[in-house]
Amino acid sequence: MKNKGFTLIELLVVIAIITILAGMVVSGAQQARKRGAITKVKTQIVTIETAIGMYETDIGIYPDTGNKNLVKALMEDSGDIDWNGPYMKIREQELNENGEYLDAWGSPFVYVNPGTHNTYSYDLYSLGTDGKGDGNDRDDVTNW
Repeated sequence: MKNKGFTLIELLVVIAIITILAGMVVSGAQQARKRGAITKVKTQIVTIETAIGMYETDIGIYPDTGNKNLVKALMEDSGDIDWNGPYMKIREQELNENGEYLDAWGSPFVYVNPGTHNTYSYDLYSLGTDGKGDGNDRDDVTNW
């Protein structure tokens, strides 16, 4: 009578195939998550630019340099008669303990006025996945 069941080799082949498939799924999910975060940050930058544009139209100047100054200018009434804000809604969980607006990776956006790249306006960028850089790194997301 012949034994019924799987041999050790057959089991190892099946396990190897399952492992390869699982690796492909995990890799694809990580890439999708990364693309999603990049898209979110690009959208955040466009939203901030729109708010800055409305602020500049009303007040006549861009907010002072610094993430915290930017958030304050867009969210809090400065007492200026021309201020028609808030120009942007930012939830508490999108701010760090210093009141800075955070990107999808949890790092504060960098806002510089006047800009180095946009010399007639401002530079706005995210430091990217590594949270480091000066706006010129490969993973940084910028408005120029």
